[in-house]
Formats: sequence, structure tokens, C-alpha cells
Amino acid sequence: MDAILDLLSDPRRIAAAAFVALAVKSLLDRLTRPKDLPPFYSETPYIPWLGSIVQFATGPREFLQRAALSTGTGCFTVQLFGKQMTFLTGSDGHAHFFKARENQFDIREAYAMTVITFGPGVCYDCPQSKMAQQFAFFKNGLSDECFVRYMDLVQEEAASFFESEWGDEGEACLLESLSDLFTLTSSRCLLGDEIRAKWKSSGMAEHYLALDHSFVPILFFFPWIPNPHRNKCVTARKLFEKMFKETIEERRKNPSKEKSNDFLQVLMEAKYRDGTALTVTEITGIMIGVLLGGQHTSNVTGTWLMSHLFKSKEWMDEIMDEQARIFSTENLDETLHPAKLSFADVQKMEVFDKALSEALRLHPPFFQLSRAVKIPSKFKGYNIPEGHIVNVSPGASHRLPDLWGDDADSFDPDRFSPERKNDIKPYGWIPFGGGMHQCGGRKFAWNSLKVSLSWLLRNYELEFVGKGAEELPKEDYTTMVVAPTSSHTRVRYRRRKPSRN
Repeated sequence: MDAILDLLSDPRRIAAAAFVALAVKSLLDRLTRPKDLPPFYSETPYIPWLGSIVQFATGPREFLQRAALSTGTGCFTVQLFGKQMTFLTGSDGHAHFFKARENQFDIREAYAMTVITFGPGVCYDCPQSKMAQQFAFFKNGLSDECFVRYMDLVQEEAASFFESEWGDEGEACLLESLSDLFTLTSSRCLLGDEIRAKWKSSGMAEHYLALDHSFVPILFFFPWIPNPHRNKCVTARKLFEKMFKETIEERRKNPSKEKSNDFLQVLMEAKYRDGTALTVTEITGIMIGVLLGGQHTSNVTGTWLMSHLFKSKEWMDEIMDEQARIFSTENLDETLHPAKLSFADVQKMEVFDKALSEALRLHPPFFQLSRAVKIPSKFKGYNIPEGHIVNVSPGASHRLPDLWGDDADSFDPDRFSPERKNDIKPYGWIPFGGGMHQCGGRKFAWNSLKVSLSWLLRNYELEFVGKGAEELPKEDYTTMVVAPTSSHTRVRYRRRKPSRN
């Protein structure tokens, strides 16, 4: 009895006993594993319950690629922090994942940790039917048709940002600069002029960072653990909700005033199928989700693209030649600010499209996409049981030879040329996901990237310096969006000057 009391009085012994119990259970589960489950993959050292977390955390892409090539089944399971993580690879595996019914592969349980950031009753914290309607609002407000209204705003923000923050010449971290720029363009186009005007003066920029930092990868496995950013995140969300409430009330008080052409107005006018309008809390959560998603994926993808272009003179030359053709000139001086692009001009950027598609293939913003299995599923004769977390990994699959050939690690935008585009297998390119949960803001992000980077390349001469001049950045897997290491993204810049004839 005394020994038991001693054990219970020592937190370290309790933790050790709990770990041993979990380890024993993990080993028993492996020994009694049904034969119809997907192949179980592990590497030395394999630690019971923790599983392959060491290998996954230190090199997730390489680890999953080794698993896929070793099993050769397009379906395998690894253990991470006690969770049975089943990965589907290849065209058939991706199709199975994205075509599954909502009540079979549940996205809401898999992303329960987002409630901290978006708030209750939004996105993954509401019934499936309501979630689907909210995603429809995303798509309606971020379509090509809507982006036409945003064209001038994006260009104005780019000109204002670089002129005020960069000036004529100097050095800067491109990753950080694009992060700041896309935060401003997104806030202008999506949140509205009123909130954009208050962005810095009201402290919203600092509170936005609190929301941003709330996405901690470990929360995917343990959404219930104490989060040091939780209180700051809740405070930030309340501030955003207050600002949205004031803006919405002001707009509704002045119905005769010309309507704003921003995403906030779209959500103000949106109705659920039962005729009810969105609450301010719901609008706030959706706006935060769109802002975070758009800003993160854009600045990360833009930096990866520029890193590849500046190490591939052939493709950089083609990009710049295309810019000159769009402005019907051989003199890039004629494309300098204040020259503006039209939406038709953006659609003509076919070389840019190919290069951007290839950058997203090599560096998809989200390394993996997950669902919780609620109803067992059969794939290639294997049973994926309830309780597993089923995943696809754009970060790993996009570089597998069976999808992209033996040169899958090479930067080759011609993979997306008209002549070769038909070679891409169904569900082979999935940087924006697929199925009903395909990213609703992908068109907005795509067009924003083209417009902003076009402006930057036409107005500045750039070169990477330091480590980034010698090699491509490494992937930083410590955040939810896989960014390039900032130490490799410093650039030296100089404003292009009109030539004097």
C-alpha cells in the first residue's frame, strides 16, 4: 500500500507508469494486428506509442517516400504519438481519399485544433451541412469574377508597400516582405477599406500575429493540451470581432452609400439555405480563416517560386520576356510603375502559370491533408478501420517517381505545358487539395501572386545573397504551412530606372 501511495505522490513516476502502459498496449496492438489492415511501416529506432515520430519530425517527406517505395501498395500505416496514421499515395489513393463521403472520412475531427483560432461554430466546428454552406461562401467571394474588382487594389498595395518599405535599393528578407505584402493586400480586398485603414493604428497587425502563431503542429495530435498562445489568440479574435461588428453596423446604417466590393460585404449579404444570415462571430471566424490561409500560402509559394527562378536563368528570362510581350514592348522601362495590368493581361501569363504550378508541385503549402475515419473503408483489398487517421501527403507524393517520373525533384515548368499536361495523372497534382474541400481561395491566391510578383519583377532588379545565393532553402516543418528557411531568402534589390534616350 505504501508503495502505491509513493507512486501516486510522485508525478514523474505516474508519467513513467503511464508511458510504460501505453508502450505495452502499443506492442500488443502490433502483435495482434489483423492481416487485412494496410502494411505497417516503421524504422529503427521504433519507440512504442511514440512510433516513428523521430523519423517523421526530422524528415517527413523522405520518411513517407521510403514508406511508399518500401511497401509498394499505395496504402500503409505508421504510428505517431499513439495515432494510427494511414497514408494513401498515387493517383488511385488520392482519388479514394478525396471522393470519400463526408460521414466516412471526417475532416472536422481531424482539424479540431482550429477552433482556437477560428472560434466556435465556424468551419470545422459545425455540422457538415453548415460547414459545406460556409465553404460555398468562400468560393463565391473569391472567384475570378470577384478578383477583377480587386486588380487595382492589389497593384496599389504592391506599389505602396515596396516604395515605403524597400525604397530604391537595399537588402531584405523576401519571405518576410511578401508576408507583409500579402497580409496588406488580403486585408484590403477581403476585410475592406475601413479595416485596412485601421490595420496598423488599431494594433490589428500585432493581434493578427497572435492568431497566426496559434497554429502549432503538435496540436494536430493533442488539440487539448495547454497552448501558450491560446489567451492571446482569444483576445485577438475578440478584437477582430469588435472591429467587424462596428464596420458591419456602420455599413448597415448607411444603406444609401455605395456598397463595398470586398469579401466582408459578400458575407454580410450571404444567407444559409434556411434564410438566416451569418452572425458576426461566424463572419469573424470565416474572415480570419480566409486571411490566414491566403496570406500564408501566397507569401510562402511566392518565395519558393522566386528561389527557383533565380537559380534557373532560362525560366527567369522567359518570365521577363512574357512580361514585355504583355505590354507589347521590348523595353521593360515601359512596364514600370505606374503601368498597370488588366485581368486579361493576368490571364495571358502562361509561362508564369507553368512556373507557379511547378513551384506548388515541389513545395505545396500544406505537407499533408487528413481525415478521421468514422466508417471503415476498403482500398485495394485493405481495410482502413474506424479510428485511424487517413492522410494524403502532397509534400511526399508530388515527388514520387510513379506520379512525376525519375526527375520528380527537378524544377521543370514544362511539365504543365499544353503538350505535356495530359501526362499528369488524375489527382496527381494536389497542392490545393481536392473534392468538396478543395481550397476555395485558390483562384484569389493564384491571381494575387501573379499580379504582385509581376509588379515586383518589373520594378526591381533582384539577387539572392548569403546562403540563398548558393542553394535552395530547406523546408521548415515547424509551422503548419511549410515555409522556406528564412536564412536562405535574403535578397539585394535595386529599383529599375527608366533609360534616358
